Amino acid sequence: MATAILKYDLADPDDEREHRYAMAGRDALCALEGIQQAIRAKLKYGEISDETRRALEEIREELPHELIELLV
Repeated sequence: MATAILKYDLADPDDEREHRYAMAGRDALCALEGIQQAIRAKLKYGEISDETRRALEEIREELPHELIELLV
């Protein structure tokens, strides 16, 4: 079985910040997925203007799909 251990010195402010980032990673991915799904729903079911559609499509393209796919 493969094992990975991350070690942080929580007395070091930089390491403590990196630890917080690591701990929030899954929540951040879930938030990105939620944003992606909300945009999809607006594009598919919403009565939106062409300008709004283009803006939502541009935002959707900015989402890091390779990160969101980590949740699968």
